[in-house]
Formats: sequence, C-alpha cells, structure tokens
Amino acid sequence: MSDDRLVRVLAFLAAHVAAHNTVVSSRTACDACTHLTGVEGTGLTLMNGAGRDESRYATNTTSAAIEDLQFALGEGPGLDSFRAGMPVLVPDLDSTTGHRRWPVFTPAAVETGARAVFAFPLRSGAVRLGSLVLHRTRPVPMTADQLADTLVVADVVLSLLLDELVPVRRELTQQSGEGMSLSRAEVHQAAGMVSAQLGVTVEEALVRLRAYAYASEQPMDAVARRIVTRRLRMRPETELEPG
Repeated sequence: MSDDRLVRVLAFLAAHVAAHNTVVSSRTACDACTHLTGVEGTGLTLMNGAGRDESRYATNTTSAAIEDLQFALGEGPGLDSFRAGMPVLVPDLDSTTGHRRWPVFTPAAVETGARAVFAFPLRSGAVRLGSLVLHRTRPVPMTADQLADTLVVADVVLSLLLDELVPVRRELTQQSGEGMSLSRAEVHQAAGMVSAQLGVTVEEALVRLRAYAYASEQPMDAVARRIVTRRLRMRPETELEPG
C-alpha cells in the first residue's frame, strides 16, 4: 500500500470518528469503510476455519443477514475469501456465475437486497482471522480506487481488531525503573526482533505478533517472551515457529 493512500484513509477514519463523537475501533472503521467506498453496508466476521465463526459487527440488517447466511449455509464470498486468503469480488451476485458458485447462498442473499458483494480476508502472514464483506444494493463493480482503499481499510481493521482481541496483560506485570511494564517492554523488543528478521516495519511486526497470539490463543506478552528468549522465531512467508 502507498503511504499517501494510508494517510488518506486514516484521515478519513479520524474525521468520521470526530464527526460522530466516538472512538477509533474496528466497528467505527467498518462504518467509515461503508462511506469511503460508496457501498451500502459492511460486515466483519471472525473465523477459525473449523466452523467456529463469529459475526463481530454489521453496519446494517442486510450486512448482518449476509454474515448469518454464510454461517448457516457454509458458502459465500466471505468464506471463499477467508479460505483463499485473497479478495473475492462479485459485482453482480444475481448472475449465472453467482448462482453457479454459491447455489444456496446466492438466492437467499439476493432476497435480502444484496446485488453486489466484495469480500476481503483479514490476514497477517499465514494467519487468517476472518473477512470483511461489503455489499451494494445495485450490481455495480468497485472502481480501482475503491478497491485500493478497501484493501487499506482491511489492514487497518485487522490491526484495530487485534488490539481489541489481544491486549497486553497489565495486571500481573512488574514495573521497570522507567515506569514501563516488563511485559510491554518485551513486546516492543520482540517486535523489533521480528521486524529485523522479516525486513518489515515495527508496526507490521506488531500486527503479526498479535495475529499469532490470537490464532494460538496465547497472551501477547507470553508470545513476546518466547521470541525474546529465542524459543520462537518468525520466518518469511510463514508464521512464528519454534526456535
């Protein structure tokens, strides 16, 4: 993603939050995404690939219905996007292709008013957490700019979601002389190590750490401690592996 586009998307999110007198979160990012990309609704669903899906947020009833249908029927653009790890763009859902690809989901989704569906995976490296599914009530494709903006939004939503799902534990941490908790210091140290190992920014390294912590159901500080003590390491194109 370009820095200019990221800055523009973050500025739009900040303005949206200020206008609605709320706070930045994965939910407000979904709301902002709906306005930024000119769609009618956005849904955010967590998935683990084993049938344990959880609808995290939907901006309206149609988005909620799309998420519920995919879970109940076991098919749909969001599920395909999650499994493939890439966007699934359906500018005309009520088409031969749409009915052939999702024979049960498509007629039910069209009945709710959805005519175009655009699904984006929430992923960091090999770890996939769910999908972001946008819809339109008319069969209109996304423009190149809208597609690029949504890819940035998906990364922003993933980062915010991981902050919400995998906080650094504070209640059992000791304080260093400078006032920073030891667990927090280890997280920053681990992020620096992962950044150097993969050649990515520290911000990207933090996202990967949180993604691994969530997927493996471990506290963030526990994962960081294993990295700092070299019992866990990050490899390019894969997730953390035992050292």
